[in-house]
Amino acid sequence: MSTLYHLAAAQMLLYGAMWACAWVIVGDERRAVQHWLGFTLLLAAGLGLISLRPDGNPWLTVVLANWALVVAVVLFWRGGALFLRLPPRDAEMALLLLAIGTLVVWLGPQPRQGFWLHPGFVCAGAIGWLLLANARRSHAALKMQFGERTAWVVSATLSALALLQVVRAVQGLTSSTPVPMHQTHAANVALVFAMLVSSAVLNMVYLFLMVLRLLRRLTHLVDHDALTGLLNRRSIERALVRAWVGWRRSGRTFAVVSIDLDHFKQVNDRWGHPAGDEVLRACAELLQRGVRQVDQVGRVGGEEFLILLLDSDEAQAMATAERLRSQLACTDIRTHGALLRVTCSMGVAVADAGDAEPDQMVQRSDAALYQAKHDGRDRVVSGALVATIPVPAASPTER
Repeated sequence: MSTLYHLAAAQMLLYGAMWACAWVIVGDERRAVQHWLGFTLLLAAGLGLISLRPDGNPWLTVVLANWALVVAVVLFWRGGALFLRLPPRDAEMALLLLAIGTLVVWLGPQPRQGFWLHPGFVCAGAIGWLLLANARRSHAALKMQFGERTAWVVSATLSALALLQVVRAVQGLTSSTPVPMHQTHAANVALVFAMLVSSAVLNMVYLFLMVLRLLRRLTHLVDHDALTGLLNRRSIERALVRAWVGWRRSGRTFAVVSIDLDHFKQVNDRWGHPAGDEVLRACAELLQRGVRQVDQVGRVGGEEFLILLLDSDEAQAMATAERLRSQLACTDIRTHGALLRVTCSMGVAVADAGDAEPDQMVQRSDAALYQAKHDGRDRVVSGALVATIPVPAASPTER
């Protein structure tokens, strides 16, 4: 059995090296990675101490080894909670560790005459409970963040390992002649192999989830405007093409709204660019909150925005645009030492059978936008009324 424990300890050290490399490379998830690094190192230490039985000091090979395994699982719990943005329940975990530590020290390394408790089986029961609770607690968060299949893989692995620990604890506490972990026995061999497999699955899955989260963040940075968090020009244009193709196939109409903040250059000139950035962020947040979940908002220029309204005819699109314009005009925006109100001009265009491509919709909405500026700003104009008017080349001061 000592060879198996050496193999398991070596495997944990390899996972520890993997998490150490991840800690060096990854910035945002370092707190979770630190816990998983501690988890693998403590498992390696505990298994290494168990491999020294029965010749080693029993206080080290029994009491400290089992205590290290419990602490390792607690670190795994806390690392998963940090990674999934769940409350770590530090007070509950601290009380559990204190209770288990006190109990295993009081029991000592050798079973007492006529006393049925043994530190190894007590710790096995605690580990089983922690793993089952972790599986139940993390399932919903894993499902929401990474999908149902991933959630079931993690939950099933945790539950299988937990059940093995619970069975071992029950057998040890109810049997008149329990088998120590260092003795060669089918149950002990199965437990070690199950630990090897489940540890491999858990470490690989969580490493994969960490990489997946980083890829999603990179994708978000590529597709979204860094200042406002809205879709950038390329992304909103891709969404427009998708809506256009869907309209051609199914006939489900949609609309676009071109938006330009009025006199935005004056905000930058008078209050500075940091104030202008605050205005842009506040306007972007208002626009995003003011549309439906199926609609999409993008920033296509300095102070220019484009909204894609799915399943909307002209009347619905005009009503939505007017509501957004009114909300923005009535909103106080707190910037660096100032309280500002800004207005915007909007142009609305609906998909039309005469359009040969989606860019023509945007051209009509832009024409309506410039007509709104020409008519005095702070208003909404329909592209159907100005479809033949060319878009003028406006200077920054005119905006």
